[in-house]
Amino acid sequence: MPILADTHMHSSFSADSDTPMEEQIRAAFRKGLKLICFTEHLDLDTPYLNDPPADRLRFDFDYERYHRKFLELQEQYGGIDLRFGVELGLVSSLKEELASYVSSHPGYDYIIGSTHSVRRMDPYYDSYFAGRSAGEAFREYFAQSLENVRTCIDLFDSYGHLDYVLRYGPQCADGSTPERTAGFYYRGNADLIDPLLQLLIDHGKALEVNTQAYKKGFPETNPGKAVLARYYELGGRLITIGADAHTPDGVGFGFDRAASLLKQIGFREYLTFRRRKPEPHPL
Repeated sequence: MPILADTHMHSSFSADSDTPMEEQIRAAFRKGLKLICFTEHLDLDTPYLNDPPADRLRFDFDYERYHRKFLELQEQYGGIDLRFGVELGLVSSLKEELASYVSSHPGYDYIIGSTHSVRRMDPYYDSYFAGRSAGEAFREYFAQSLENVRTCIDLFDSYGHLDYVLRYGPQCADGSTPERTAGFYYRGNADLIDPLLQLLIDHGKALEVNTQAYKKGFPETNPGKAVLARYYELGGRLITIGADAHTPDGVGFGFDRAASLLKQIGFREYLTFRRRKPEPHPL
């Protein structure tokens, strides 16, 4: 059965997207999707220290305005199941502020927890990798990710794009290079990634399969086959799927490939969330 739900999507309520919510919904209709969840960015540690002066973005939004617009569109587009979510940038040192935000905004259907920064540095910019090897930069990112998950495990429903850092490494210009595969980086970081996966499993949290990597020319999802297979081997069965689309052409991108990969590993279903409660769907 095809994947019919995209649960990671951005619109102009996110600082890095100019796309109106309506355009993302229309794109989902064209793709034949039955359910989508908007997950706008909230990163309390922004702007980042390595943001260029012309690009010092604050990843925040007006919750009330976002919610009003969502409710308006939910009524207007009755032919698709619209869900209301947020992508929460996890920062272990900001646990109390993040917990306060989650407790004071109970209206979300779904919360993705993601690591977007290390020492308030975003791997999106080359300066994160300056003066060291990509391997060293990757390892620091995974160490911070583990700490974020350990500290903030009770704040989110699914952990987003576990290897976000892999999208931007300086050795990743050629889509065929091994540095862009999960098998390559997992071998050197299993001591950090395995405990992170085990935390998700022990606490009943899902792992996101993010297909934006396909759109960027990567040969694998984020995370890729080696990590997904290890998660399955450890007993993990809770999977969410999102294209991380910031523009209409990214909505639902690569879902057929992702479904094939997941079924090959052994997964038989994926999850969506309503009011923070999981709902299974067959792959």
